[in-house]
Amino acid sequence: MAPVAAAGRPRATLVGSAAREQRDNVFVTSVVVAFVFLTVAIASVKVRGSMQQDASRTAIAGTLTQVYEQQTAFRVLNRRFATWPELQARGMTLPGEQRVVATNASRSHWFMAVRDTATGIVCSRTGELFDDSPFARQPSCSGGPP
Repeated sequence: MAPVAAAGRPRATLVGSAAREQRDNVFVTSVVVAFVFLTVAIASVKVRGSMQQDASRTAIAGTLTQVYEQQTAFRVLNRRFATWPELQARGMTLPGEQRVVATNASRSHWFMAVRDTATGIVCSRTGELFDDSPFARQPSCSGGPP
């Protein structure tokens, strides 16, 4: 005697149902795996961008520290702070990816804003007559991709 199909269904229907269930499982698994890979890719792009922005801010802060040192030396000799062209004439240069956006100088203070052309970050800083060190004032940064 032949085995009886479950609940009176023919054997072919049971095989088709199992195949359909397996296809559905493969599809759902594929969608989940694709979603996980996409999420990891987006997260890694954001992390890389954040690291580039942090490196840009650090590089511009280093530049502004050098400007502080040049301004201090200029002020000792000339009793005023230097304009950017005067600093350039004394040999001050910026790294290739940085550009001066704004600058100002007087007897008692100086101001400079520098843009990193790779990231779009702009950091500015002022220096005052009575600053004790290049770290007395931190640069203020803005910009970059959202």
